[in-house]
Amino acid sequence: MLWFLPVLTGFLLVASFPRANQGCLAWVALIPLIVFISHSKTILRALGGGFVAAAIELFSLFIWIPGVLVRYGGLSAALAWLAYALLISALACFAAASCAATRLLMLRGGSGFLFFLPPIWILLEYAQSIFPFGGLPWLLLGYTQTGYLRVAQLADITGIYGISFLILWTNTAIAFLLLHRKRARAVLPLAIAGLWIAACLFYGSYSLRKWDAVRPNFQAAMLQGNLSIDVPEPVLADRFQRGYVKMADACKSKPDLLILPESPTPLFFQSDPSYRQVLDRLASRFSLGLIFNNVDFREAAGGTQYYNSAYFLDEKGRLKGVYDKIHLVPFGEYIPLKRLFFFAETISKDVGSFHAGRDYQIVELGTHPSNAVICFEAVFPELTRRFVANGSQLIVNLTNDAWYGRSAAPYQHLAIARMRAVENRRYLLRAANSGISAIVAPTGRLQVETPLFQEAVCEGRFEFIVEKTLYTRYGDVFVFLCAIISLGSMILAHCVAVRKRLIGEE
Repeated sequence: MLWFLPVLTGFLLVASFPRANQGCLAWVALIPLIVFISHSKTILRALGGGFVAAAIELFSLFIWIPGVLVRYGGLSAALAWLAYALLISALACFAAASCAATRLLMLRGGSGFLFFLPPIWILLEYAQSIFPFGGLPWLLLGYTQTGYLRVAQLADITGIYGISFLILWTNTAIAFLLLHRKRARAVLPLAIAGLWIAACLFYGSYSLRKWDAVRPNFQAAMLQGNLSIDVPEPVLADRFQRGYVKMADACKSKPDLLILPESPTPLFFQSDPSYRQVLDRLASRFSLGLIFNNVDFREAAGGTQYYNSAYFLDEKGRLKGVYDKIHLVPFGEYIPLKRLFFFAETISKDVGSFHAGRDYQIVELGTHPSNAVICFEAVFPELTRRFVANGSQLIVNLTNDAWYGRSAAPYQHLAIARMRAVENRRYLLRAANSGISAIVAPTGRLQVETPLFQEAVCEGRFEFIVEKTLYTRYGDVFVFLCAIISLGSMILAHCVAVRKRLIGEE
């Protein structure tokens, strides 16, 4: 009968994330699962509870993936759903491991060891940014709070993981009080949670006042072409050659910077003189030039190497720099472990396989160092942080979310990208081929956004910011603190277990 508890947690978490956006539910969503863990007689049962809750959550939130694999990957429906089931199973193991480890500590050390669940969970959230195949930290618990700006401001100190921790501690404290309500001291962890939440809200209010006072002096325009990879190449080429120029002509303001999104293209800036001339002329119309996405290629000993790249042209149409995407999408832009997955193909129709870039390229817009992150890269906090730590004063995100269709994924992707702006206190200019294009302020506030699957021009103001946050300077120190606490919990539980055995023997 108790198995309905992790099921309930799964569905409450689904409602906490975009598109439902009921982030307030996250503060109680894990209580049923935590109660289930506490009543589990075995570690295996706790493992199963965590797996069930996470599998329901992830299966519902990633439901757009099979469609992508069928439409763009050429997989049969059966194979796509099998691949999807394997992915969800792999990702659900992180939450399952957190629950199992916590129950192990409780069995050895006592009920109070339940409060080591938050640091262990955070450690495994971080592990999701590494495994499998370079990681997929798409929907960490903290992203439920993107729309609650006073809570979200904590990210410039701890990163997204600190928000996850606060939610987890609150859930654990409430569950502990429900389980041990006859103990007078059972209310203490909840009181601590209340103090932390109050401090978080106070800091959030202060941060909002500070960063809302920034007055942006520059104007940007992002052209949302809504270009489809399914249209014939001549039509697509014409839209690149003439369509973007017409959209730029339609700008209501006088932009300083023009940005084109990541889009499917049959044209190569590097080798097509007419296309290059079009973009050179377009860039010369703007005082800070033009940023756009294109496939870059270079000859190497093993043949031609292709890169998914962001190009920066200055106000005279000259090439200022090229950033090659560092973190590629596994099975989307490259095949990991090719010897093992020799039968797989990438879903990209532009080239068979991309190579990963190596340099965190900073390019000056006028006199201001800036950077681009391409599509999926916005999911990785450490990657974006590295650019800002190296001196970037503006984050530009070029993406193509058309793969996801009219699902929750574009909304999820935008929510994730907004946290990168808060963590590093930078304006984030997001140019999306099919939407959602947006200008995100350093508070995570959406200054302007566009609808999905419509041709649109996203215009708004931005500023270059020099100040570096604690998170930018020191990175995921909070995660490493959680790692130390988790290790300490294991040692402490072992010592308690040994002491109990010795007392029993006496």
